[in-house]
This record gives sequence, structure tokens and C-alpha cells, in this order.
Amino acid sequence: MPRIEAIENAPERTLIANLRIKSQVELVRFKVLEMESEKEVVVKRTGKMHRVAELHVADESAKVLLTVWDNDIELIETGKSYVIRNGYVNELSHRMRLTRGRFGEIQPSELRVETVNNNRDMSKPFAGKKPRKKRERSDTGRTFRGSQKRESKGYIVSKSF
Repeated sequence: MPRIEAIENAPERTLIANLRIKSQVELVRFKVLEMESEKEVVVKRTGKMHRVAELHVADESAKVLLTVWDNDIELIETGKSYVIRNGYVNELSHRMRLTRGRFGEIQPSELRVETVNNNRDMSKPFAGKKPRKKRERSDTGRTFRGSQKRESKGYIVSKSF
């Protein structure tokens, strides 16, 4: 297995804290902390039954949820280190999730992840998103620039039935 060791030492390894939603990940090494849940789901497109499990995984920078399907569930054990190649990061229910993806693979890691960071959870809602700027509002009919708003000009802003 020298191929895995060469891959794990590659400079393009991504830390969990650097993951972004809707991004493809070349290489992530992590340690499995715990299995949250396992359930059976039916895929709408095909109508087939699949097993899905959610795991808490972490590295030295942060932790995140990992979603695994079918045969990958038996491969993964709590407390061991693994590597995902060509993985994908998505968002479901406002929580960031790491997944193997269609073309990715999960393999046991020869290099163990000894220290993990439980303090920074990337799966919390909006953890990986930048905060949006909010527009300032005025109590009067004018904006802060001095011009009138639509309500003051006589336009109907909300309908009353």
C-alpha cells in the first residue's frame, strides 16, 4: 500500500476547516468520532432501497458530518482514521456534509489522526458561509440617503384583503 502513503503526504490535502459547500475535495484525512444514525431510504429516481449513515468525523482543524451509503457503512469503524479521495461537500438541512460522492473512494489511512478539534463544528448551520450584509431600515418614510421610499410616494407595498 505505498500508493496510499504517497497520496496522504501529497501537498493538496484539505483540512476540514477549509471545506466549502458545493466544492469537490481532492483528499481529506479524518478520524471517525461516532456514528450518529443509520436509516433506510428509498431513492425517488430509481425506487431502490439504500442504507444511509451519518458519522461525526474530525481532523486537527475541525469536525464535520460524513454521509456514507450502503457498502461503505461496513467499511468504517469508530476510532479509526480514513482518507476520502475525490469527495464532495454538500448542504442538507442547513448543515454542511462531507460525502464520498459518485466517483470518490474511502480507504483506511496508514497515517493516524491523533489530535482532533471538537470545538469547531463545520456542520452547524451557516458555519461555512460568510455572513450577509443587511440593509439598514428607517422608521420614517425616507431612506438614510434622504429620498422617499415607495410607501411615501403612494405605491402599494403590501396588499390588504
